[in-house]
This record gives sequence, structure tokens and C-alpha cells, in this order.
Amino acid sequence: MKKIIAIRGEQAASILAILKQVATNDDRYPLHEIHLETFHALATHLFQTNFDPDAPAVPISRAGEVVGDDHELAMEVMNMAGILPFVEEAHEQERIDAVGRLGEALGLDGKFAKRLHQLSHEAVTGMAICLYRPLSLEVGAPLWKGTIKLAESAVHVDGDRKVLARYQGFRDLPTGTFGETLTRYYDDNDFPLPGTPGAFFSNSLTIHDMHHVLAGYPTSPLGETCVVGFDSGMMDLDMGKALIGYIAQFQVGLQFDKGLRSWKNQFKPEIVLRAFERGAKASVNYLQLDFDFEPHLDRPLADVRRDFGIDPEGAIIVTSEDQWCGQVGVVGQRASPDLIERKKSILQRLLAGKNTKD
Repeated sequence: MKKIIAIRGEQAASILAILKQVATNDDRYPLHEIHLETFHALATHLFQTNFDPDAPAVPISRAGEVVGDDHELAMEVMNMAGILPFVEEAHEQERIDAVGRLGEALGLDGKFAKRLHQLSHEAVTGMAICLYRPLSLEVGAPLWKGTIKLAESAVHVDGDRKVLARYQGFRDLPTGTFGETLTRYYDDNDFPLPGTPGAFFSNSLTIHDMHHVLAGYPTSPLGETCVVGFDSGMMDLDMGKALIGYIAQFQVGLQFDKGLRSWKNQFKPEIVLRAFERGAKASVNYLQLDFDFEPHLDRPLADVRRDFGIDPEGAIIVTSEDQWCGQVGVVGQRASPDLIERKKSILQRLLAGKNTKD
């Protein structure tokens, strides 16, 4: 469980007050409504308390005193602070500078704020490098294998008849089993089943798709952010910068993941921070390269979640009638005033037609 989830009482109130100073850039700006929602969600799902926007200020300079010399907790506080510049477009750079002051107060180097500034200009190489190991666990394989998968997919040699037959067989399982739910996940999104030749995402992100189903989140921008939030809470490694990146991509339209399209206004603090809480409180950490999901695929999904300590409350997909593509529609066919239209990146052009996720 992440340390920040266990913080209570005066320490929790002080951390919230310091984060408020980051969001307001030391009281220079009022709290926007989305910031208020974020703070209420932080208070509820991390600290089990209430947020009082009128509570006395705690200066950023006191952060080291409040957090102590616990490096892991300090980084978790920084990850939550890193969300705050990207939930609205106004004063983004100034809020990033406030995150930098927080890092200094916690005795950290300046790399964190530097990466946030890079993200704000859509230059994410530094952040991507620091996320290499956690994102490998997220997709269930070393990231370099993705390049090989893409090349194999281009010439349709990435298929696997046995894997495809296994997934086709899941259709005959009782409704509500893990495997049967996975087939509905692929069908609702109009994705080919894993093992299908030329289906890059189905074949390279099979483990990530299982994460969607286990946690109960669709492939909508909100759902993708929730999966990253859930897995950030669960993972032993630091995946918090990925959560910041996806919030930026889907809330203010910055491009963190060039394989995905950018959106605006898709961040729902209550749902995303509940996802982080659910992941942090799960009893089985399945974010490991050698974790074997196979024995669980024939079992009822509710039983698997119970054994993994996954709280069913807080999931977006609740019944077999809910669509795994989410309310924004099938991937590749989504249209919304919140969808950012921009010239496709080289990667997006390469992935076109390969069951590309929005």
C-alpha cells in the first residue's frame, strides 16, 4: 500500500494545506472549481478527512518538516502536487514553479519540476525514460518488445492460433467469468481478440487489457486515466508521473502518449483518486512481469477480484450491460467537441488500422 494512503490527522491536514499553496501559487490565484474537486477527492480517498479551503495556510517551505525524511512519502506527495498544474490551463507554468519549490523544500533535486515543464511543452523524453520500468510492468513486457510487435504486426506474423483459440473459447464460459468478460471487452471496443494476426494492440497490450477488466474501467479517456491511477496505487515502483501525464493529455490536451489522441475536460477527480485508493488497498500486486493470469481466466471475475482484494465499489463498469468502450463510443469512431484534432504523429500513422486506442 502506498504510504500516502495511510497518512491521517494533523499531518494529512498539513499536506493538503501545502498542496493548496501549490495550486494557488502561494495564494496568488483562487482555487478553480476543478481544483476544489481535486482537493475534496484527495482528502476523501487518500487521507480519510475533509478539505477545508479556508483552513490556515501552511507554507511550502514547511514541507520537509511536515513530511519528514521519508523519501518514498515525499515522492508520493510530489506526484499528487504534479497533477495540480494540469487540471486547468491557466497559470500552468507558475504552478509548475510552485511544484519545484515544493521539491526544494522536501530536499529533492530539480528534475521533477524540469520534467513537468518539458511535459507542458510536449517534450516528454526525460519523463518517458524515468517511466521505462513501471510502464513495462503496466503492459506486462519490456517496452523494447513493442517495437518488435509493431514490425510483426505490419506483416501479420504476430498472430498465435493457440492464443486466439483460447480467447474464442472464452465466449462459451458463463457470463461474468474473467475470460468471458475479456471477450466482451474486446467486442465492445471492436478490437480483434488476442492472437489475431495484425492486431498490434490486442497482441501487445493483452496484460493492460486485463488490468482494465480487473479494475472495472473502460477504454475512454477517463477509464484509461483510472487504470493508470489504480496501477499507480498498486505498483511498488513510482508510476505517478504517468498519472500526471495522462491527466495532462486528457484534461488540457497536452500530448504525453503519442500513440493516443488528446482530449480536454476528461479528468474526474472523485473517480480517478478513488481508483488510486482502490489500487493502493488491493491485497495482490499483479503488476509483475512474471505474474500468471492464466489460472484465473476461467473463474468468476467477482471471485478473482475478491481474492485480489479489489474493492468492487468505485468501478465504472458494474454490470454486463455496461459498455467497455465507455460513453464516448467505440475506439476509432469517437467524435466530441472535447477531442483535440491535430496532425497525427508518425507513431499514430504507423498504428492506424491496428485497433488503435483513443
